[in-house]
Amino acid sequence: MRKKLIRVLILLILVCGYMYLNLKLHAVYYAHYTPHKEGVEPVLMELVDSLYWAATPDIEGISYDYDGPRAILNSNYKGESIPSFTSFEGLKYRYCDNSDLAFTFDSKFQISRVYNGKTNSLESTDVDVNAIKRDIYKVVQPVIDAQSKPLLFNLQWLYDLLNKDRFN
Repeated sequence: MRKKLIRVLILLILVCGYMYLNLKLHAVYYAHYTPHKEGVEPVLMELVDSLYWAATPDIEGISYDYDGPRAILNSNYKGESIPSFTSFEGLKYRYCDNSDLAFTFDSKFQISRVYNGKTNSLESTDVDVNAIKRDIYKVVQPVIDAQSKPLLFNLQWLYDLLNKDRFN
């Protein structure tokens, strides 16, 4: 009886460990297919939130920052600065374009602030949000494309269950 209990516990630990790793390693893939409210960008949010776990390929011009806020920087675009997309503990996201504008998004991916680095002042938040999101996707798309889908078990249902409040 005791051996069976130990075997069941070991099996339970292995299954839970596999599920945890599967959800962490393939979070960007799952975020692509998760239901979400209009305006929320689960792929972008999950990409920088789970940057430690996501596939980060060596792509020329793209670098990653894991110290403090997680960030993806893409120096393949000509401009005054290097475009970057950053996550601050999943509470805020910031996109800095190559013309010294910084767009801050809240946890539901709505623009909360626009900062102009040239004039050191806050700008009006009345901007074309869809154009900014397209720019962000251009900066991080090579990293998104490098993410793989799960090999054995697709746990999309579990990912959706765990993140339904986050993206809605």
